[in-house]
Amino acid sequence: MRIVRTAVGMLLLTLGLPVLLVGGALWTAMQHRDAGGAFSGAIERITTPGHAVVVADLDALLRSTAPFTRARDTKLRITARTESGPALIGVTPAGEAARYLAGVAYARVDRVSLTSGALPVRPTPVAGPGAPSEARGPAVAERPPAGMAPAASPRWTHQGAGAVEWEPSLVRGQRLSLIVMHPDARAALTVDLRVEVRPGWLASATWGLLAAGAALIALGMAALACPVRRAVSPPPPPDRPATLADIPPVATTPAQPVEPMPAAAPPPARPVLAWPPTTRAATTPPPLPPAPSRDRGVPQVGRATSATP
Repeated sequence: MRIVRTAVGMLLLTLGLPVLLVGGALWTAMQHRDAGGAFSGAIERITTPGHAVVVADLDALLRSTAPFTRARDTKLRITARTESGPALIGVTPAGEAARYLAGVAYARVDRVSLTSGALPVRPTPVAGPGAPSEARGPAVAERPPAGMAPAASPRWTHQGAGAVEWEPSLVRGQRLSLIVMHPDARAALTVDLRVEVRPGWLASATWGLLAAGAALIALGMAALACPVRRAVSPPPPPDRPATLADIPPVATTPAQPVEPMPAAAPPPARPVLAWPPTTRAATTPPPLPPAPSRDRGVPQVGRATSATP
């Protein structure tokens, strides 16, 4: 029983300690959220002579750089501003993006490093002869008002002027592209990007892991510290002599005289009470006869003798 309790206690401690450490790490990460409850970070400024900044495979970039953003109940928000105002941000299927940007110069982003401060990024320039045509997008000569999307654009799954927000878990496994450009699709783009992540599962997972780890450790310590009742074995039987010669002699003592016990006194006579009471005349007992004298020649005193002639 002691071995079983020790094994169970060690197993509970082995499970509880890592769970408690993971919960503590998540709790520490929660302290780095901003006032809105999101983890946010700015990306280094990107400057390109082309028309757009493109992430060719958005899900692959998140999977390799920040896989926790693809978890369920996690929202991702990207804001972008150019030197002239909010930029156009859109998420579209990779095939639509390739058709839209065919023959257009742009900067491709394949990786973002997660570090403190501004997140470093190294864009790869993609050369192209000109701007998107009318068949692929807005004409360069026609400049729509700021904040408006191009007149002809690909099929956006998510889009916005200055910001776009979506839940990556809903499009997990789909090959989508992210496009950032001027609203009028002109060249020479300088853009400042900022990323915000809001994991809705973080608070519940943190407190659940902390509670589970503490409970497992407490149960393990209780199993190790619980006393075990030990069975008390009966004393061994005395050794029996092998032969009669092995029996030690018994010392005898002289018999002591037995004193006779005193006779018990007879119980007192119990008075007999009769009712109604009777009056009896007092009687005088007769006199006792005189005791015979041994000297017959001496006359007894007080007794008359008769004269004998």
